Amino acid sequence: MQLSISIWLALFVAFVPSQARHVSRMVMETHEDACTGLNAAECCAQTLDLAGFRATGDQLPKGAKNPVRFSCSNEAKNVPVTACRSIAMARGISASEVSALCVPETLEKRCSGDARCSACVAELEKLRFKASYRACYAVTFVSARPGDAAKVIILHAATPDAAGSGVEVRKRRTVVQ
Repeated sequence: MQLSISIWLALFVAFVPSQARHVSRMVMETHEDACTGLNAAECCAQTLDLAGFRATGDQLPKGAKNPVRFSCSNEAKNVPVTACRSIAMARGISASEVSALCVPETLEKRCSGDARCSACVAELEKLRFKASYRACYAVTFVSARPGDAAKVIILHAATPDAAGSGVEVRKRRTVVQ
């Protein structure tokens, strides 16, 4: 009996320290600012990405990430004139629509009239970026073409005597604000 207790005690002492070495801790940090730990260019890109998500309900396409980063990388914190065109084209907006969208003379006025774009500009002004409306308008622009009406996909069971394919396709678009 004495021997079995000492064996159990030895196993316990040998086993417990090995488990204690494998314990890890998870630490959760929360910040009110989305740019905590980022430099000005990274924060600018993060702000534009968030503005695009708020406007469209979806993340910026992968191809639009580089023009956004380039627009924010200027050391003078001046968003380039070409930012609107390059970001809009990378988002997949048609060339004819981009030409009408990015007219330099009216771009600032149209941005100030759009609440989503104005909020984006206000965020970038806190970071001291100049002419940020050039990038903000291209990121927050949502097309309002007549073909963008709400559409739903409905599948019907196709029977041998049914005319057509039995599939009616409509598209639904949801904008999250």
